[in-house]
Amino acid sequence: MKYIKIDENSKMIVDDNNYTLYYKIKDSKAKEGKNWRVGGYFPTMESLLNDWVTNAPANATEPPATLKEVVDVIKSAKKHIAKMLA
Repeated sequence: MKYIKIDENSKMIVDDNNYTLYYKIKDSKAKEGKNWRVGGYFPTMESLLNDWVTNAPANATEPPATLKEVVDVIKSAKKHIAKMLA
């Protein structure tokens, strides 16, 4: 199984008719090799990436503290995806 990196805290796997999103666990107590959790299963890459952008504030390295920061994290996530797909 080969992972495709989205960013330093997320990756995906492409299977037959399925795209699986993974997020790095932020807990320092995570066991070696068990430091990723499934973020969801998706029928298309588009639906996976839309979910990744939508949940970017919840999975940000620094949790946003204001509405402006939430918007900035989402805008940054959208730019990151556009850059990856270009």
